[in-house]
Amino acid sequence: LPYLERLAAVAETRISTHPNAGLPNIMGGYDETPAMFAADCAEYMRRGLVDIIGGCCGTNPGHIRAMREALEQIDFSAFPPVAKDPDVIPCASEKEARFITPDVDVGETIECTPDLVEDILEAEEERPVGALRIAILEEDDLEIFAEEQYAIKDALCLWSDVPELMEGALRVYQGRAFYDGTGDLDRKELDRLSWTYGLIVL
Repeated sequence: LPYLERLAAVAETRISTHPNAGLPNIMGGYDETPAMFAADCAEYMRRGLVDIIGGCCGTNPGHIRAMREALEQIDFSAFPPVAKDPDVIPCASEKEARFITPDVDVGETIECTPDLVEDILEAEEERPVGALRIAILEEDDLEIFAEEQYAIKDALCLWSDVPELMEGALRVYQGRAFYDGTGDLDRKELDRLSWTYGLIVL
């Protein structure tokens, strides 16, 4: 619930969730009964946290049937929409959710050199500003970025003035990046990258 509450407060799209039937037991099976599973799913929906729900590991037709029966008892028309803060923008690194505002400080631009990991760690630990800006200037930068992007924890501002390089970086990045609008990328191209890869355009 805490994770869904945090996500629902900022998500700009519908949320689909597919819970397990509990955690695996020592034998690798799942102990959550259909009734227990259905109660959890109904609570997520009752709170207006998710729009689409299903089942993942350990669920079977009995779990799905019980979930559907529980959901049929809920009057969804009575729910107010989840309140969202328009000044909070959700980003994500490979490992962590990050939330920025439109005036986020991106600090100095980091170039993709063989020292990229060290540069990322230094920027995040010694001069934290809220986000990193990494420049993708040529084809070789994509390979370095793809190998080293795991080290990023802060929100990431990707920068390039070449659409193909920006798209390549978005394709390999295991998170949701933003673009601060300081390059020469065409608005139509940025809209396409936003739609395809979730790029946030400030």
